[in-house]
Amino acid sequence: MSVQQDHNQKYSLGIVGGRGYVGQKLLDLVNQHPQISIEWISSRQLAGQPIQTLIETDATLAIENLTPEDIAERKTDVVVLALPNGLSQKFVNKLLAVKHAPKVIIDLSGDNRFDSKWHYSVSEIHGELINTVKFNKKNNSTILISNPGCYATAIQLALHPIKSWIKGSPSCFGISGFSGAGTKPSLNNDPAHLKDNIVPYQLIRHLHEREVSTHLDLPVKFTPHVAEFFAGISMTIHCQLTMHLSEDNLMALYQQFYQKHPLIQICKEIPLIQQVVNSHNCHIGGFAVNGNHLVLVSCLDNLLKGAASQALQNINHALNLDQTLGLLQDKTGV
Repeated sequence: MSVQQDHNQKYSLGIVGGRGYVGQKLLDLVNQHPQISIEWISSRQLAGQPIQTLIETDATLAIENLTPEDIAERKTDVVVLALPNGLSQKFVNKLLAVKHAPKVIIDLSGDNRFDSKWHYSVSEIHGELINTVKFNKKNNSTILISNPGCYATAIQLALHPIKSWIKGSPSCFGISGFSGAGTKPSLNNDPAHLKDNIVPYQLIRHLHEREVSTHLDLPVKFTPHVAEFFAGISMTIHCQLTMHLSEDNLMALYQQFYQKHPLIQICKEIPLIQQVVNSHNCHIGGFAVNGNHLVLVSCLDNLLKGAASQALQNINHALNLDQTLGLLQDKTGV
């Protein structure tokens, strides 16, 4: 969506948990953003080290170990919570209790994806509604954003345009690079375990299965797998439609649905991880139809479009900036 921007307005951003893969990716994006600057980074493990430990930059910022109370007193415009699941609430409570609460708090974990006070946003689907869902506190208003999961993003972008024609429960088979398992050592990011291997895990009741089913208002079945490559997701989806739609019908429908969203690319061929890794794009395509049975594929970079790039899109929405600002420089005129 095209918005009226104030190119002179500047915003400050701080991040809790910048050490993780997604935190580093988001810091790198913000470092190049024309209207948002990094004010502080909090990481217990890296406290005292320069910002160059995480990203390449000319900035002289040092990483700190900040308490929730410290962060609440910083008067930062945008606070990013890039923490493991279960750790966000103590920071949120302190941030919302102060007079100068942030304009935006965005949680990258799964803690608030089912909380109605938070605006859950796959940017191309929900982003334009962000400013209508706010947490009101006296004279201040903080926009609370829950950033979706990477698998959940790939599935929802693929299914949302046709959800009115889906019968039953789509079946979603996803393969991710091992960066999706995070930096904490486990079998799912152990090179020896993954070598020449594809590893299925959490075969039922995965968080992203519940997440998609809830926010798409459509029951889905999802099975995740991890492989020995670092980044990227390939999602193959089977679904039954209530009517016959040809491959050409589907191509036209998807192209029209996403015509105002430059990060979504619709392709006739089956999309591949190599086409999206290290990019902000999601490729959807490979439409194959047999009667009313549809198979399609959605590919994205789990650390970028599935996490950091999407977070920046959502922050842009909340600040009334173009959703691609800092991602597609040639689209923004800067």
